[in-house]
Amino acid sequence: MFPDYADSALAENHFAFMGAQRGVLHRKGAAIELAGRADFLSWWAPLMPDTEVPPEVTTVRLFSWSDESWPPRLADLGFRLSSELSYLDAPVRPGAATALPDGVTVDVVASDADADEFAAAQTAGFAEPGDSEEDLAWWAQFLAEEARGNYADPAQTFYVLRAGGVPAAVALTVVTDGVCGVYAVATRPEFRRRGYATRLLDRIRDDAYARGDERLTLQVEPDTVAERIYLAAGFEPRFRSTLYSR
Repeated sequence: MFPDYADSALAENHFAFMGAQRGVLHRKGAAIELAGRADFLSWWAPLMPDTEVPPEVTTVRLFSWSDESWPPRLADLGFRLSSELSYLDAPVRPGAATALPDGVTVDVVASDADADEFAAAQTAGFAEPGDSEEDLAWWAQFLAEEARGNYADPAQTFYVLRAGGVPAAVALTVVTDGVCGVYAVATRPEFRRRGYATRLLDRIRDDAYARGDERLTLQVEPDTVAERIYLAAGFEPRFRSTLYSR
């Protein structure tokens, strides 16, 4: 359980995603821990101010409800701030009532073959200049396994936008207690600047509205182009989570 905090439902949704697709989530009395499918995906988060950091922990995640004593305590233990996430949310409302361009479709993954196409587009969309072929191959295999293992879960929906039959952009959602979390929004480089991510978000809004969901949520790095795009789309910042590593 999380502390009694107004926006803990947003963290719960994100944790549901990570527990389903990034590792195994362990809830302990004074902390919550993600045992990642790879070491770099693992982290530990305290829920009480007097919790001791286990000696084997190398990554600690803090939230806005974390006691203010934590950053200096972590610094004394050799941890340094490594990244930050901004949690955003928006009320659920129907998407823009506009027809898709000719040759563009938005489909839900319904087979292993669809899942493989989803993962390939996701890998291409998230690739960074300088990524090695080895790293890209690892992510391609990892994401394909996660897509294949999760697309049939009724709480998750995997979307593929195809342009001329080519998987051009993807996104997925995880629904928990009326919160629809939006994840893995990615567009292949050659298909960018065509509004495809917005088309996916419109479809997600429509589906969330039809289900009766109450809130949309997602996470982005703060003060980035991605955050500005989502703010312009009606999302609002709620809190930030910081990651410390040693």
